[in-house]
Amino acid sequence: MQALDGGDGFLAKSAALTGFSEEELRATGMSQEYRAVVRERAGADRYRLFMEEEPCPDRADEGHGPQEARAELADAVIHLWYTGSWPGLDGAAPFTVSARAYAAGLVWRAFGGQPPGVGPGGFGSWAGAPGDVAAGAGAAR
Repeated sequence: MQALDGGDGFLAKSAALTGFSEEELRATGMSQEYRAVVRERAGADRYRLFMEEEPCPDRADEGHGPQEARAELADAVIHLWYTGSWPGLDGAAPFTVSARAYAAGLVWRAFGGQPPGVGPGGFGSWAGAPGDVAAGAGAAR
């Protein structure tokens, strides 16, 4: 696992947060790019603390301490995987990582749809029912 996800368990942590398996996340082809975004935007110390804690931050201790900062980062990682966009932390502006990230967003798989303007559905495809929902979508929640 470490050689394929950058060496620090980012895929395992992401799988615990998103409800998709590590294999499903790896198949998006976005894990290394997302890992780099999270490390850069969170900063080395915050990223390290986030990776060292339990898979899902405990929200019972809401506040403004380190636990709240890790929970905010966990929310940002979930947002990143589902939308292909970084929501911004600490007042920083949100941004879409790339067109490829938008197309690989888990939100499309979660409801069995295709990203508008990217998917192979073609003209009139919106008139049909969406396909099957991804098997792993939300399974861990």
